[in-house]
Amino acid sequence: MDREITRRGLLKGSVLFVAGAAVSACSTADPLARNDAPAGSGAAKITLTHWYHEYGEEGTQQAAMRYAADFTKANPDIAVKVSWIPGDYATKWTAAVLTPDGPDVYEVNDVSPNMVKAGQVTPLDEVLGAEKADFNTKVLAPYTWGGKVYAVPMVIDPMLVFYRKSLFAKAGVSVPTSFAEFSAAARKLTQGKQKGLFAGNDGVGPLGQMVPWSNGDLLIDDREITYDDPKVVRALTALKELYDSKATLQGYSTDWWDPGALINGAAAMQWVGMWAVPGLTEAIGDDFDAFALPPFGPGGQAVVNMGGWVQVVNGKSRNLEAAKRYVRWLWVDNTAAQTDWNLAYGFHIPPRNSAAAQAGKLSAGPAKTVMDAVAAHGTKQPALWTPEVRQPYTDAVTAIVKKGADPKRTLSEAAGRSQDILDKVPVL
Repeated sequence: MDREITRRGLLKGSVLFVAGAAVSACSTADPLARNDAPAGSGAAKITLTHWYHEYGEEGTQQAAMRYAADFTKANPDIAVKVSWIPGDYATKWTAAVLTPDGPDVYEVNDVSPNMVKAGQVTPLDEVLGAEKADFNTKVLAPYTWGGKVYAVPMVIDPMLVFYRKSLFAKAGVSVPTSFAEFSAAARKLTQGKQKGLFAGNDGVGPLGQMVPWSNGDLLIDDREITYDDPKVVRALTALKELYDSKATLQGYSTDWWDPGALINGAAAMQWVGMWAVPGLTEAIGDDFDAFALPPFGPGGQAVVNMGGWVQVVNGKSRNLEAAKRYVRWLWVDNTAAQTDWNLAYGFHIPPRNSAAAQAGKLSAGPAKTVMDAVAAHGTKQPALWTPEVRQPYTDAVTAIVKKGADPKRTLSEAAGRSQDILDKVPVL
């Protein structure tokens, strides 16, 4: 029941999104001091630097190097130096792009107006070209400022609720269609050492954002904080009732991004990403499926949170046109590489709709369930819902759900702090 499960072994090395963030490691402690050897640099006139955080999937680093080498074969005037970045990737890329010596191409989760204003990214509309229509519009939207797109998607990672079919059948539970049913199912599925739901080791996890989100856009709407709302008060009150019911697993050996609790039977339902499908299949066969987080309240909507990574080009790059040429070759034209990157090592959705539609691994079983849920309920975090803007809200959720703070007053005070932070974000 409690055998130890490693993140890499279980997820088959997939890349991990906690409310939009990845767990990483690297081959070098100082990415500015040492890079992996550039691919085919002998006759090249230009050398591009391309930064990745270190993915957990076995084989991804070799794949990234292979793509770079293939590009140089087709474009011998341009070499590509691939770097696998250790530790806190976000801190390292943020520092690196402050000068022209930073990477020419790098990957991120979000593109903020501050990044645009600082020249840390550059418009990529010409890179996307006519193929822009083949990319998921919900995924592109948060990277669009002033009518210009500043990123090209490379990985789409949907997150939703996975469950054990046998445990549902044993307890006489059906797939819930409302949050009230979801909460009731968690209680009914809590039997002995088995908890009904695992959403995070704090008992709340991403549900603190997801449950109010199912009421509609009640966190942030453009440049206005909207979570100071009676519907959010009711949603967090219901989440507190679920938390107080002791139906949520807490303090497990791994967190929500690892499906070990579901595999071991420590929980009957779990909020986790599609990256978990290969590990679940290997461990429990077809005894699992998935569903979107059910809507909260009348007029609500089911939610699938669409995380992922995107490629950007450093606006300070001395080789801007070559960098754009490389990004187009790899993440727009080369659908074979995109499918390989997303499905040969881990389990993600290729960014181009046509490539995803042709991927056989996504056409059956739980993967097909997830794809259908994404099509019907996929939602991408608003670009202005930055870590700084949402921190007061996150603190408020903890205070309300775990400490019993007054929801209305706590949300009102937090909304004021979030709005003050948001007002300082530049308008583009």
